Amino acid sequence: MKWYQKLYIGEKLKKSREQLIKNTETGVGMPDVYLITLAANEKDLFDIFLADALLQPVLHGHCPLIVGAARGWHEAVELATGIALDAYRKNGDFDVRRFLRERVPDGEDMVYEYPMEKLKKRKLFRFRK
Repeated sequence: MKWYQKLYIGEKLKKSREQLIKNTETGVGMPDVYLITLAANEKDLFDIFLADALLQPVLHGHCPLIVGAARGWHEAVELATGIALDAYRKNGDFDVRRFLRERVPDGEDMVYEYPMEKLKKRKLFRFRK
């Protein structure tokens, strides 16, 4: 998974950056935690979804760059709005990708990739006849 170096974290989310990333990478359930990613298409700015969606291996392996995390839908929307407004204030447009790139000092990579750990195997329920 790809994480933005200067990850935005909402005020209500009290987890440290490292703990948040570890829990997300290992598939630990995090109720009511929403991740903000760069949009999968060029039309939108962001995608916002529950972190628990990454428990599905298909989504876990194809997640776009994660730029923020928040507790609760409303805080996630406020955080995404704040990122977009910061980009507008700095550059006069809503080119969020360029804004995020410019926030990282020259010579540093804006993306951290953590090795994807195996998701915990879940027991399947079997019905007995």
